[in-house]
Amino acid sequence: MGESIVSHAAAFGPEWFLMTVVTVGLGIFAKLLLDEFRRNNERKAELESKRDERQAELESQREARKRDELNERAKRDRERSVMEGRIAAQMERSNNISESLQATVESLRASNDALHSEIKESRAHSHDMASKVNHIYDRVDLIYEKENRND
Repeated sequence: MGESIVSHAAAFGPEWFLMTVVTVGLGIFAKLLLDEFRRNNERKAELESKRDERQAELESQREARKRDELNERAKRDRERSVMEGRIAAQMERSNNISESLQATVESLRASNDALHSEIKESRAHSHDMASKVNHIYDRVDLIYEKENRND
């Protein structure tokens, strides 16, 4: 059978035989080229898939980082609010203490003014009494002097 194909092909001439060999060679080359093209496409698809996975992973990490930053910011805001509340309460206590101290100082001033006026009054009274005692002392001296002269 192999001989019949060769003899049959020889009938068409060497050009046809060469053309058949070239066609078969081109077919084999085309098949190899198609196989290589398919492998390249598979590699490209695989690389693209890996790139997409990596991109998705990066996006996921970025979103996780953003979530963490938002949570951290919210935590700092809560802590700041608590501290501002504490500061406001402390300021309120300080204001209350300051007001009570001012009231106490005013009360002390009023008390000091009252004591000062009482002291002035007491001094005036003491001067009055001292002048009376001096007057009595002078009288008693006069009486003693008269008695001593009469004796």
